[in-house]
Amino acid sequence: MTTQPPTPLAKPADGTATPHGAAIVVMARSPNGARAPKSRLARVLPSAQDRRRLYAAFLADIVAMSHSIEGATVRVAYTPDGGTDGFTHVGVTAQELLPQRDGSLGDRERGVFEDLFHQGFSQVVMIGSDLPTLPPARIVEALAQLNADHRRVVLGPATDGGYYLLGLAAARPAPSVPDLFSDVRWSTESTLADTLAAAKRCGHEVTLLDAWHDVDDEVDLAHLRQELAQAEGKTDRRAPFTSAVLSSLDTDTM
Repeated sequence: MTTQPPTPLAKPADGTATPHGAAIVVMARSPNGARAPKSRLARVLPSAQDRRRLYAAFLADIVAMSHSIEGATVRVAYTPDGGTDGFTHVGVTAQELLPQRDGSLGDRERGVFEDLFHQGFSQVVMIGSDLPTLPPARIVEALAQLNADHRRVVLGPATDGGYYLLGLAAARPAPSVPDLFSDVRWSTESTLADTLAAAKRCGHEVTLLDAWHDVDDEVDLAHLRQELAQAEGKTDRRAPFTSAVLSSLDTDTM
């Protein structure tokens, strides 16, 4: 059954949006969409169903982690071509779903920030969906930076040259989104550098968080397996859904 995207929040009669504090938004696609996610893992996970299961586990872990951040509202921005099927199974409610707009990745990211600021959120931290072990402290730090300075841009550098987190605060008095999305070479090792250059053009100071890794290819997957193995038995172990799926995949191939 396909759920419907949430209705945009109504604006008061004076035309201003009601403040809603901080939002954490996960950029995602349906694990049950027509096109199986994580195609770059096809060599080590040739089964599309296995890649769907793993991606759903990534989502479940990142959504659960986001829900643990006190005082923040969680949104999952989904690609329209994939629809909304499968999100309820990873802990996302219909009210938490937000459709991405059409266009390039930059167009879609800009649109998500615009939509959430229009709804009245004062700080928005955007993260990817393939970060199952991301420490919640990274998001807490980003929100603190944005709360201290609404003109600051917060970026979490990814180890592949992109970024895993982008945080912005609503400009005052009227919310607007700085142009951090033009002339960016998306999905390359130059993405972060281009975004830093864009922030400089816009006159925004940037806070860089510590680097983190997403899971795009077989090298990333091997690193994730090692990371989870090292965390096994620890009381603060992260990514339980991902760990369970990877264990079952290992059992299936024995």
